[in-house]
Amino acid sequence: MNVCIYDIETLKEMFLITIFIPETNEWYEFEISAYKNNMDAFINFSEEHSEYYWVGYNNLRFDSQVVEWVLVNYEKWWNLKPLEICKLVSQKANDVIHDANFNVFPEYQEHQLSLKQIDLFRIHHFDNKNRMVSLKRLEFEMDFENIEEMPIHYMKENMTLEEVMLTRQYCRNDVMATHKFYNITIGNTSHPLYKGNNQIQLRQDIEQEFGIYCLNYSDSKIGDEMIKKYYCQEKHIDYSYLPKKGYFRKSIPIKNCIAPYVKFQTKQLKEFLSRIRKMSLTIQDNFIEEINFYNNKYTFAKGGLHSVNTAKIFKADDEYLIIDWDVSSYYPALIINNERYPAHLGKAFLKGYKQMFNKRLELKPMAKTDKRIAGIVGALKLAVNSVYGKSSDMQNWIYDRQLTMFTTITGELSLMMLIEAYELAGIHVISANTDGVTVRIHKTHVKAMHKINKWWVSVTHCDLERTDYNKIIFSSVNDYLAIKPNSEIKKKGDFLTDFELHKNKSARIVNLALEQYYVNNVPVEDTITKHKNIYDFCIRKKATRNFHYEGVAKDATTVYDKLIRYYVSNTGEKVYKIKNEICDTNAAKVSQVEAGEWLCTVCNYLPKTSKVANCDINYKYYIEKAERIMTKIATEGKSSKIVVIPNQLNLFEL
Repeated sequence: MNVCIYDIETLKEMFLITIFIPETNEWYEFEISAYKNNMDAFINFSEEHSEYYWVGYNNLRFDSQVVEWVLVNYEKWWNLKPLEICKLVSQKANDVIHDANFNVFPEYQEHQLSLKQIDLFRIHHFDNKNRMVSLKRLEFEMDFENIEEMPIHYMKENMTLEEVMLTRQYCRNDVMATHKFYNITIGNTSHPLYKGNNQIQLRQDIEQEFGIYCLNYSDSKIGDEMIKKYYCQEKHIDYSYLPKKGYFRKSIPIKNCIAPYVKFQTKQLKEFLSRIRKMSLTIQDNFIEEINFYNNKYTFAKGGLHSVNTAKIFKADDEYLIIDWDVSSYYPALIINNERYPAHLGKAFLKGYKQMFNKRLELKPMAKTDKRIAGIVGALKLAVNSVYGKSSDMQNWIYDRQLTMFTTITGELSLMMLIEAYELAGIHVISANTDGVTVRIHKTHVKAMHKINKWWVSVTHCDLERTDYNKIIFSSVNDYLAIKPNSEIKKKGDFLTDFELHKNKSARIVNLALEQYYVNNVPVEDTITKHKNIYDFCIRKKATRNFHYEGVAKDATTVYDKLIRYYVSNTGEKVYKIKNEICDTNAAKVSQVEAGEWLCTVCNYLPKTSKVANCDINYKYYIEKAERIMTKIATEGKSSKIVVIPNQLNLFEL
């Protein structure tokens, strides 16, 4: 696949297209301004590279729309001066942004564009409001050198050569960042969550196998299109006959959301089941319940069953084992085993769904040695797992909230059946989380555990997968570090050291120090003070339009843009979040970013060559952040005060 990475700038007095071709390592810049008019050169370039894929960031919604409009209209501008062209393009860019802000469909659909596009923003589903990531924020997560905002206002008049040069540098920087993100997208990266995982190849494999053109689809949309395909095949209908909306219910009786097999043995849970059977949910209600059972608190909510864990460490030893039982493909299995489906789609939906589920299981063993089959299995997994989420989306054709609530509530109650059976047999559950439970079990109870598992599998027709741990360190149910007998580590929340790019990796050094402490008994002070990667000390903050940041030192005040990257240092400035005049909320006018006497060094430009030793880092700040979590765990959440004594290992060894 031949690609060119590109970005555009659409100022009132400057239209710039910057392009990088990785294959040849060549840069191209096409500028229209008071100083240049490269329009003809750009038109020629676009014609010569029409078979390339043009890779950008949110380019389907913005860059490609502006560029296509230019390609369609440029011949009309033969008598216009460069600044007149810039003004036209700038106005068009503003119109495109306005339409996007109000969810107006773009003027040019993807298939109408003259230049083939790859939109990394869409592929990674960053257009979802819960995952939305700007390129500046993404640059922080990728440890990019320069994350500074555009230095020139887009309405700037009388641009100087220096301002033109700054704009060119800024645009080139964003193209470099987009290129790095493209490499991550195709798996050409050392990042452990993305290494070797070629998302472009996956989409090409899906197109070849299933005939679905999905190059710029997110995983979620791929799943949706797969389901549509199977459903249409089963119903023998064309896509145009698919339902345009879901199935809406005024109320949902909870009794309709509980599988017939759900039964309990203890009086407490029998009464709980009897009570909730009488309940109903309106379209705005959520199912939220809480019970205390065998010294554990369990919450039932939209996200599934969760135990409310206190900070604690559990260890396996000569007498006790720690075993996690995870339910394989839990929500899809619940839907299929109980023959549930959206009311308006009928049994044909379930039949197609079963076909996808079974085909995935059939091909899964071959995926280990065949990359193409691995792509097909990946596509089927996306489709199978997406049904639960789509069933709760009012905008989706699958929508039927009763299916959502059946899956959630039956799933929660089924796990509660397993938990009850364990506790009655003397097997203590230490954690429950959506699709599994973790137990600390005496070796004399192992036979009883397997008997209970066999019973539960026969009742629910779901499969359990076992994982053993030597130690689990909880700071909460969603924050833990678990160490397997083979020394592999499972991490979540406070203990994550590798982050998906839409998540915040600020002060990653703290998590690295916690892992070294709990896994290898290395004091956090040693890890933090000896660490060499400056980016792992950095913290990201981003203000909304109602606020901005200011740095205050003894003799100067610096006003910063919306996004800042900084590390806590021995010298520097105090950083404040300042309320703008347009803000009409009750928020504080001024708040300190790092409360207290901490000083910060803002480093939106931070070269890779920067050495930690030269950055004057205040190690105490990061050590204290780690010790706060360690104290919480050591005291099982009973103390928030940091306990500092010389030998950390003695203090926190339980």
